[in-house]
Amino acid sequence: MKEVRVLVTKEVAQMLRLSEEYVRELIRDRKLKAYKEGRRGGFRVTMDEVESYIERKHMEMEQVAR
Repeated sequence: MKEVRVLVTKEVAQMLRLSEEYVRELIRDRKLKAYKEGRRGGFRVTMDEVESYIERKHMEMEQVAR
C-alpha cells in the first residue's frame, strides 16, 4: 500500500510559495482538494493533490502561451 503524505495549509503554502490565506481560498474555491480534520482542525491536503495542482497550473500556462 502506498504511503499517503498529508500536509497542513502552512506546509502547502510554503511549498507553493503562497500565503496560507490564498491556499485556504483555493480550497474554498475547490481548486485544491482538501478535507478538514476534527471539529476545529485545519484543512489537510495530500501531496498527490498538491502535485496535481502544480500540473494543472503548468498546463494552463502552456495554453496561455499558445
